[in-house]
Amino acid sequence: MRPHLLEGFLYWGWRAAAALVQRLPARLVYAGAVLAGEAAYLLWSDKREITKHNFSIVLARSSADPEVARVSRRSFRNFAKYVTEIMRFPAMHHGDLERLVDVDDRSLGHLRAAREHGRGLIFVSAHFGNFELGGARIAQEIPITVVADDLDNQRLMDLLVANREHKNVNIVPPEGSAKRVLAALRRNEMVGFMMDLGPRAHELDNIQATFFGLPTTFPTIAAALARVSGAPIVVAAVKRERDNTFRGVALPPIFVARTKQAAHDVERATQSVVGALEGLLRPDPDQWYIFRPMWPRAGETT
Repeated sequence: MRPHLLEGFLYWGWRAAAALVQRLPARLVYAGAVLAGEAAYLLWSDKREITKHNFSIVLARSSADPEVARVSRRSFRNFAKYVTEIMRFPAMHHGDLERLVDVDDRSLGHLRAAREHGRGLIFVSAHFGNFELGGARIAQEIPITVVADDLDNQRLMDLLVANREHKNVNIVPPEGSAKRVLAALRRNEMVGFMMDLGPRAHELDNIQATFFGLPTTFPTIAAALARVSGAPIVVAAVKRERDNTFRGVALPPIFVARTKQAAHDVERATQSVVGALEGLLRPDPDQWYIFRPMWPRAGETT
C-alpha cells in the first residue's frame, strides 16, 4: 500500500473508531480494549519481548518468570484502555475531567507552591496511567506546553494536536521548541516533558542515571532548562484506579542548583528526577507503557 494511502486509511480509521467509542457505553469500550490489549500482547511478539525485559528489571525477576508475563500482559491491556480514552478525549468537558481525575490537595499545593516563584514550572512524567487526561485536568488551572515527537502521519498528528489545544494543552515538536518553551515559562505556565524515551534519549543531550538499580540513558533537557530558567521541576504521575478513574500525584518541587559546575548540576538534578519517577512507577508497574527498550540487554552498550 502506498504511504499516502496508508496514512489516509489510518487517519480515517482513527476518526471512525473515535466516533464509535464516543457513542458506546464505557463498559463495552473497556471490555473491547481489554480484548484488543490481550490480542496485541499475543501477536506483537517483538514488543512483548521488549516489555518483558523491561519489567524483569523493574520486578528484579527473570524474563521467564510468570509474574513478569502477568505484568507485561496487563500493561498491554491498560495501554489499550488509554488509547480508547484518547479517542474519547475530544468529547470530554471540564466537568468530565474533574470527575475522572482526582488531584489531592497536597499535590495541588506542590504545583501552586512551585508556581509562586513566578518562573513557571517544569512538569515531568512518564508514559504511565493516563498522563494525557492528567495534563488536561491540571491545564484547567495552569496552561501546559508539552514537548513531544511528531507522528509520521502528519494528518493524524494535526488532529490530535488540535484536540489537545481545546483543553489548554499545547503540543510542540522538539525542533525549534526553545523559544515557545521559554515564552511559556515567562508567562508562569507549565512546560511538560516525558523522561522514559529509551533509545530516543540518545538523540538528545543525555546522561547515565540509575533507574530500578541499573544505569540507563535519560535526557537532560528538563534539568538543563530548570537550571537556566530558574523554574522548579515537579515530578508527577496519573494512576488508574480499579473503576477507570484516575488519581493525580505531584511531588514537591525540585530546584536545580546553579554552580560553576553546570554538568554536575544537571546530572545530579536528572538523577533526582529519575529517582522520583521510580518511586511513582514502582507500586503499579503494569500501568507503565514501556514498549521500547529502557535498559540495554547483557553485552549491549548504552
